[in-house]
Amino acid sequence: MTVSIELGPGAEDNGLATMLAELMRQNLAQNPHKLPDFYALRGKFAIVADDADVALTLRFAFGHLCVLDGIVGSPDVTIRATSDVVMALSNMPVGAFGLPIPASDQDREVVRQVASAFRARSFRIFGALRHFGMLQRLTRVLSVNG
Repeated sequence: MTVSIELGPGAEDNGLATMLAELMRQNLAQNPHKLPDFYALRGKFAIVADDADVALTLRFAFGHLCVLDGIVGSPDVTIRATSDVVMALSNMPVGAFGLPIPASDQDREVVRQVASAFRARSFRIFGALRHFGMLQRLTRVLSVNG
């Protein structure tokens, strides 16, 4: 199985897009047990970092990811947060169900940061209920802790 992750036109100028593409490449190379989740992902995620005024689309299809600049098309799931919360999501410790499972003080601090942003409504997820399984897979693939 090969992993295909590419940047779409204009995405090379989007710092968040290039960072997430590289994070995904490294995470899958270092954690081959995440490959089944990666290959099962089909659909589009939009990620918007409101404070940095930047957005991207992750388009998954059969083991291929194309990271696009901006929101392209109609995403299945949209994640809106500040840039620090978007990056904290990649440090979120997750278990088999894609739910947070903090094992250390640092893990608990990441979970607190994300939960606090959620309560303050500076972190929102649209389409999560309809595409919960897809969101769980993305969470497991993106997390560097687990």
